[in-house]
Amino acid sequence: MQIRRDRSALHFGRRARRRGPSWFFGFWFFSMAAAVLVMWQMDRVQPEVLAVVMGPPTPTTDAVTLAQLAEEAYWQGDLDNSILYYSQAYELTPNDMGIMFEYVRNLVYGSYDGRGFVFRAERALEVAEEAVGNYPNDPRALAAYTLALVARDRGEEAAAAGIKAVDRAPDWAEARAYLSMAYREQERWLNAQETGQKAVDLNPNSVDARRALALAMAFTGQFDIAIGQFEQAIQAHPRLNVLYFELAPYYIVKGNFDAAIQAYDRVLANDSTNVKAWTRKCETFFQQRNDISARESCEQAVELDPTYPDAWKQLGMVRYTSRNYEGAVEAFQICINLMTQAGLKLEDQLGECYTYQGLAYQILAQCQLAMPVFEIALQTDPSDFLKNNIYIGMDYCIKGDTNYSGYQVPTAVPPTEIPPEPIGIY
Repeated sequence: MQIRRDRSALHFGRRARRRGPSWFFGFWFFSMAAAVLVMWQMDRVQPEVLAVVMGPPTPTTDAVTLAQLAEEAYWQGDLDNSILYYSQAYELTPNDMGIMFEYVRNLVYGSYDGRGFVFRAERALEVAEEAVGNYPNDPRALAAYTLALVARDRGEEAAAAGIKAVDRAPDWAEARAYLSMAYREQERWLNAQETGQKAVDLNPNSVDARRALALAMAFTGQFDIAIGQFEQAIQAHPRLNVLYFELAPYYIVKGNFDAAIQAYDRVLANDSTNVKAWTRKCETFFQQRNDISARESCEQAVELDPTYPDAWKQLGMVRYTSRNYEGAVEAFQICINLMTQAGLKLEDQLGECYTYQGLAYQILAQCQLAMPVFEIALQTDPSDFLKNNIYIGMDYCIKGDTNYSGYQVPTAVPPTEIPPEPIGIY
């Protein structure tokens, strides 16, 4: 028996009747009327429709929560995220001077991550200037302004702002710490030391107070005291990288290269990809004349970040002293290209890259390339030591190449023994 499925009598409920054209036109008219009504009421209906389709809106994180996240990131040593969260909190509540102060401080510390992070110090100054403009008598605004000015090497203005901050909050350690840093910028070492000590007395657990006193004491060669203050600051905040970068040079001044390497290793223990720490290890090994370890550290640095000019500079130095002059020229050229592409003014560039590239050209008997580089090197605000090397290189070219006969080289100034700059900003 064949079952006709198209005519089966099985059904649930009443069999539907066939509908005619009248039903279709009625349904069409009703649909069009409804559509016209919805379009007429679109402005009122749309939010409700979107709420059903998209679901409830995502709640915006409030400023207090963002500031808490920023504070947690700060104590973890994660300045990138700390700055991010504080920036978001600041945008929501630009009149909250507590959030503004922490934002500026994190920006300043974050600007020490490398030569490419100067924009953070510039942003810190913008924020602090706006805060002082709106709240000229608020000590937090004045203190933030002081620190931001110090970061931009504007000591006179920083000291003026710092004095106002201390006048309005005489018992606040951070205000005195930043004033101490401003005095140091002015080379008023006694004021810097007295103010830094007062900051530590007010709050022995303040990282900024300990750091300010360390910098002030080192200014007059009291390196043991400076080292002790940095170690105290590190105990208070063991994950703040800038403290290690500032501490290590003083160990080097004392001849304790192993302690300096350990300081950089403590940074790398928290962040194994920190290109600045690898570069500083390379520099320290280089000063020890441990060229193998120096080269390995520099190569690790440029592999991690091929856009970091300091690493290429130091790799060039290692190659130069190893008599790999062609390799040195190449490394120094990359250093020069990176600084030029970044738009750095000549006086802000690494004079070593020009000086030693010129010397490498001179040793390779390519004075036609060396002399133009020496000319540029003199425009980079070089130290007396670098100037002396530039003049020596130029003198060799003049004596060995008739194309430069009659060229006058300034008299070299004997370099004086000056301790290395303690603030390892870049």
